[in-house]
Amino acid sequence: MSTTTFSTTPYKGTRDFYPQELQKRSYIFDCWRKTLIRCGFVEYDTSIIENADLYIAKSGEELGSKQLYNFHDKGDRHIALRPEMTPTLARIVANKMGELKMPLRWFSIPNCFRYERPQKGRLREFWQLNADIIGASAGAVEVEILYVIGQLFLEFGATKQQFKIMFNHRGVLDRWLSEVAQISDVEAKALVYAVLDDWYKVSLDQNVALLSAKLSELQIQQITDLVSKQGTSWSEYLTIAKTFPELDLILNTISTFSEHVEYDFNPTIIRGLAYYTGLVFEAFDKNPQNPRAMFGGGRYDDLLSLFGKSAPAIGVGVGDVTWENFLDAWDLWPDFSQISSQPVGILLSSTENLPKLYSEVIPKLQAEGKTYDINYEFDRSENKRWETLKKRGCGEIIKM
Repeated sequence: MSTTTFSTTPYKGTRDFYPQELQKRSYIFDCWRKTLIRCGFVEYDTSIIENADLYIAKSGEELGSKQLYNFHDKGDRHIALRPEMTPTLARIVANKMGELKMPLRWFSIPNCFRYERPQKGRLREFWQLNADIIGASAGAVEVEILYVIGQLFLEFGATKQQFKIMFNHRGVLDRWLSEVAQISDVEAKALVYAVLDDWYKVSLDQNVALLSAKLSELQIQQITDLVSKQGTSWSEYLTIAKTFPELDLILNTISTFSEHVEYDFNPTIIRGLAYYTGLVFEAFDKNPQNPRAMFGGGRYDDLLSLFGKSAPAIGVGVGDVTWENFLDAWDLWPDFSQISSQPVGILLSSTENLPKLYSEVIPKLQAEGKTYDINYEFDRSENKRWETLKKRGCGEIIKM
């Protein structure tokens, strides 16, 4: 009779969390929770299964179609494993719109799935911190969300030399392209957005070559000047930015809390998802071994319209994979042996002592807030059993 031997490796793009790895993940989640709660947010959660059409309608072609884990269930309903939380958040807010007291400051750390090629910083299964403010129009909350992002880094002991937060505004860029660069063609604008979004991933010559397919030499020069923040292109961009009250607030306020956080107003920040309507931002790791955008977010005022509701909203999504890479790159992990209590080793001499173990010894340890590890290897020498408990991290040893 033949038997099937299965692979011991997890599904491609997913991870097994052994105790040491889970300790790291728990540490990240705990610090995220602590920061958000301190900043006035409350936690929520939802099912991992969602209506697939919700993502197809609002998450853009790549995420809503190509990367979506979707299927039909036994009732022929088209469902998906969520690739992100924001559309679901819009749904649950719309579901109880009349009962909720705005503005909402909510956060969640959902498990998400995207079918894409696994690589550094990107896996098919991941966890993502989502922090959103719903029900507050563009203005002071833009400043607040940028402040909160900075606090997330500082909670882990990161310094200004290790990360930066870059922000832009889609409305400013759109007006600049139309009024200054005189680019009104829809396809030409789409090309500019795509090139700017990947500006630092390729060389300047490659960017120029891509733009030349739709733009004149003058327009290309205006864009390169804009990116390098020089000449009239940049001054005109700033002039337009000042006409947006939320950006004016940011530019006038950000210096008051940027002593430990670097903020950069930058026209290359685009964000690819279809639902962003105003401010957009991304956080970057400054480590030369990990030079990449870690996460981002922005304003998405139109999302609730899918459910016939309306509410302004702004939020950020932070993936656990890129955050772990950031902590690795800068060696920002704590000494877990110092923050975790050592278990008490119990050297049990025989089963006859079990009644005393469970009626006296363990209750006393639990009352003192201590954990324990029991050795049952009665056939081994006491010294060897003692060494085994020490190797397992036990400090104090109880012999009985």
